[in-house]
Amino acid sequence: MEAIPIVKESVELKEHPDIVKEVMVQDYISVNQNTTAEEAIEHFREQKAKPKEETTIYYIYVIDEYEHLVGVLSLVELLHAKPDTKVKEIMKEDVITLKTNDDPEFAAKKIQEVDLMSLPIVDDKNRLVGAVRFDDIMDVVDEEFSEDIYRLAGFSFMEAERTRSTAILESSIKTILKLRVPWLLVALVGGLLAGLVIDTYEETLEATLALAIFLPAIMDMGGNVGTQSSTIFVRGTALGQIGEQNVKKHILKEGVVGLLIGGLVGVLAGIVAYLWQGMPELGIVIFLSLTLTCTIASIIGYGIPWIAHKIGYDPAAVSDPFITTIKDVTALLIYFSLAAALVPIV
Repeated sequence: MEAIPIVKESVELKEHPDIVKEVMVQDYISVNQNTTAEEAIEHFREQKAKPKEETTIYYIYVIDEYEHLVGVLSLVELLHAKPDTKVKEIMKEDVITLKTNDDPEFAAKKIQEVDLMSLPIVDDKNRLVGAVRFDDIMDVVDEEFSEDIYRLAGFSFMEAERTRSTAILESSIKTILKLRVPWLLVALVGGLLAGLVIDTYEETLEATLALAIFLPAIMDMGGNVGTQSSTIFVRGTALGQIGEQNVKKHILKEGVVGLLIGGLVGVLAGIVAYLWQGMPELGIVIFLSLTLTCTIASIIGYGIPWIAHKIGYDPAAVSDPFITTIKDVTALLIYFSLAAALVPIV
């Protein structure tokens, strides 16, 4: 019986396959066990070459007259055989197969264990129905693994955020006000506390008016760093990259990042302050203030959203007011305390 040529049509891969049958392709070569090596090679030569990533012509599957899979051999083995040798005499009968209803993760483990580029797929009667490629099955497993991670570590967070977003967008104006105003009152209290700090150091500010010039830069830089950190943290949590097991590590790392950012911009701003006002002490105050403010802003930019999430509040609504309040008050305290200690009264 003549060799059965490669099947031309392919099965379109399902986006989220549940069984191996949905991942298999039908681009493979199968030959009858009574085909000679010369005939098999001739049929192989007749097949139109395909790009490597689109073919499963790694092995030649051997079937009987009922299309039962009875053996397998590689092209190398076929080329080394004598022309009149029948395929069944050189094939390997111990064929590792997958069933059409096997789970893709099971298939991936099996194909990794045997270290083959593809495996044949058979039905319940051991008839050859297709093949699965290593690349295809690993893509499926990677996708499933990512979905599992999102579901276990971040998906609940994403679902909570989606629910909160829907509540805000589709609720009545009264409900929206109830959701947003309390946290804005926190920001108002923070602004009043910041004013209290400024009032406390009024004499220092009046004595050295140059301090007022750099006050917006100190507060704005802390706010920008805190907002960056908060955004990065919320996104990392939603994607499952930050969770219970590594949140402390990420907060510590962000603190180091804030320290480096603050040190860099602090040096630049300190030099500007010195050249502009001719006061080296003011340059030092600016440098230290930015360094400490950016470090604290980075830490609270990570910490506040995490705390809000853990206690069941909306991080999007809670984070900014609290971050702004803490950042403003601490920035002013740091700035004026250093100024009172280092800058001479003129």
